[in-house]
Amino acid sequence: MKLSRIFPVLTAAALLILPSCFNDDDNTVDYSSWRTLNQKYIDSIETVMENGQYLYTKVSPSWDQSFSIFMRWHNDPDENPSFVTPLSTSTCHVKYTLTNIQGDTLDSSASFTCVPNNMVTGFMAAVTNMRVNDTVTAVIPYTAGYGAYGYGGVRPYSTLVFGIRLDSISKLM
Repeated sequence: MKLSRIFPVLTAAALLILPSCFNDDDNTVDYSSWRTLNQKYIDSIETVMENGQYLYTKVSPSWDQSFSIFMRWHNDPDENPSFVTPLSTSTCHVKYTLTNIQGDTLDSSASFTCVPNNMVTGFMAAVTNMRVNDTVTAVIPYTAGYGAYGYGGVRPYSTLVFGIRLDSISKLM
């Protein structure tokens, strides 16, 4: 009697497990075309012009000249009355939106508190090159983002496109 109750359960379990034994164990995904597409996007950013001027400024942080990000200010930095810029260890209050090169929103926050050196390298480079009240678009190559591994909804080799507004920097106590 007990066997007649257990048999259907064992049969169902076997039917669920057995097909997995025949699947190809190679679960690797080829990101080479995605990587190439992201590199072409970075290459195109360097050439975008409006009124004879480049829209994006190539920024290499003073603390690491081995990489660059691209920043576009949406306000005139020369007209920004604030001369306060954060250090990599400052506590910053920002608003941001993260998209990929296809415009898909991957993350956003209307109120985010961060310490730049706890973020991806490219985000730290962007924020530490901003003044309070600046609004920028920062284009970050995968090498200064999440790299070849990705993170959460960010695929490996993804160029990160951040819209960032630096609202304030906390005062030291």
